[in-house]
Amino acid sequence: MKINKKVFFIAIISILTVTLIFTFSCDIISTAIEDAEKEAGDEYFESFEYYEEISVEEFTGEEIGAQEPSGEIGGKEGSEEAEESPVEFTGEILVKLDEIENNYSLEFRQYLESLEINYLESLLNDDSEIKKEYDLFKWINAFSKNNILFTANENTFPDEWYESPIDAIAESLPEEEIERSKNLVIAALHKYPIDILKNNLKNVYVLKSINFFAVDYGGTNSADAVYLTNSGVATSYADAYIEEAFHHEFSSILFRNYEFLFNEQQWRNINPEGFEYFDESTGGSGAIKEGKDSKEFNAELHKSGFLYQYARSTLENDFNSFAENIFMGNDDFFTVSEKYEKIEMKLDLIVSFYNSINPRFTIDYFKGL
Repeated sequence: MKINKKVFFIAIISILTVTLIFTFSCDIISTAIEDAEKEAGDEYFESFEYYEEISVEEFTGEEIGAQEPSGEIGGKEGSEEAEESPVEFTGEILVKLDEIENNYSLEFRQYLESLEINYLESLLNDDSEIKKEYDLFKWINAFSKNNILFTANENTFPDEWYESPIDAIAESLPEEEIERSKNLVIAALHKYPIDILKNNLKNVYVLKSINFFAVDYGGTNSADAVYLTNSGVATSYADAYIEEAFHHEFSSILFRNYEFLFNEQQWRNINPEGFEYFDESTGGSGAIKEGKDSKEFNAELHKSGFLYQYARSTLENDFNSFAENIFMGNDDFFTVSEKYEKIEMKLDLIVSFYNSINPRFTIDYFKGL
């Protein structure tokens, strides 16, 4: 059969065109597939990196949030409270805080913002109370720089304490415990009006150990100084224990300086008939030597008006046992006082004593601490 040349030529052109289009289409499809695969791979890799990053952050967060160890000493448990979320101030409170920052200082404002909200609101309603709080703030700042001491030397105790039979010995506080100890003392000081502090307290010592009469003491006091010990959290010197010890010892200074405001006879009348404190002659050191110094709450003793064993050693230690608990706002203590009549009677007397020193001290104030 004879083939027309024109038809043949058109057929060849058509075949070449189809081949060229097919080849070009394959290249486009191949490139698109590769791009899609690459894009999908990159997205997968980025997703994996993001997952890894979140996992590391969550793990680190758990590490940072780990709580410090706590322990028990003298029957008193101590523990670190979970950190609370900061309060968001609005409205009139925010306006007043801005005004205080302008009139006083940013540091004073930050201090006020750290206070319990109900107490803060009561302050902000009275400019004279704000001024008193500012004076306290300034005094404590100066006191903390010069009068909270951590080094033991020949001037730590009164001279006569170094002589027999007291034979005072002290060990300086390790450097790693200084900041924690200072902060705890400052927190305790803020619970007292400035006039009480100015008139009754010259120095606070926080030392690793103190020893008198060949006996290790957890704390003591002189005419105008408080002495505390802190051997670290690992040995049960938790935050609550150290602050409580301050209130215990400072209450002794106030007990002596304002004895005319304390109704001793009423206090003694609450005790069982014929009861005598068993260690008045040594002021409690004999109780420590004999191991009769437990500070663990005891329900049987509560019936007789005592919180724990050591409170039976001297009238002052009995008084101290109540003071340390009201200034810590101890919920367990207030529950005990509601259950046992004689505990409640002594609570009323000690609140009356502190209220006579300064009207700020009321039962509601102590329960709110």
